[in-house]
Amino acid sequence: MTPSPKYHHRWLLLAPFAWQVGAVPLVDDIDWRLFGLPFAMTWQLAGIVLTSIVIAIVFHLDEATEAAGAAGAQNSEPET
Repeated sequence: MTPSPKYHHRWLLLAPFAWQVGAVPLVDDIDWRLFGLPFAMTWQLAGIVLTSIVIAIVFHLDEATEAAGAAGAQNSEPET
């Protein structure tokens, strides 16, 4: 029986949620504008970029975890 791979890195997917939902009260009253966009909209756009980066990181960590699990399973199989 092979041990199941560990996917603890998937907790990183909560960071974009915290960025988008948890920080709204903090950025809602800022009057600063970037390129004529309200700061809240700039914050949301930055959150989209952050989300894309986090999903890419989790994807690569998943690939590495599955590859390590597959390599471990091949090494533990008895030769016939």
